[in-house]
Amino acid sequence: FYYVRVLENPSCRWSTWDALRNGTPPNPKLAPTIMERAWSSPIWYEPAA
Repeated sequence: FYYVRVLENPSCRWSTWDALRNGTPPNPKLAPTIMERAWSSPIWYEPAA
């Protein structure tokens, strides 16, 4: 069987966007970006004989 895994390009966290919008430095305890992950259900494949 096969399945699909996807990694999103890194993007700003909501807390980073809020800090930039308010003109304050982002929280140094948090990573400034996140990278979402997703995967599919198994895809069963049987080749024709």
